Amino acid sequence: MLVLTRRPGEEIVIGEGIRVTVVAIGPRKVRLGITAPADVTVDRMEVHERRTQQPLQPQPTESNVSRPAGEVRPQRFGKVLASSRPGGNR
Repeated sequence: MLVLTRRPGEEIVIGEGIRVTVVAIGPRKVRLGITAPADVTVDRMEVHERRTQQPLQPQPTESNVSRPAGEVRPQRFGKVLASSRPGGNR
């Protein structure tokens, strides 16, 4: 394994067209920016392992999930009802 020291803003070049840039360094992590040709897949290790273990399947979306007749869709709780606020209705 090659180990290199880089500072934020500095790059490492791999082969033709792949660049790894140190974007930021924090107390417990390093942020990297990766530029690669469109035909090169770049994944985190855990994503790569999931992709190689399972065949690709379309992910269910709201529009392609079948629901039994009469089933109610889950509600999103983005708004707080006025009656549930401290102090009641205003």
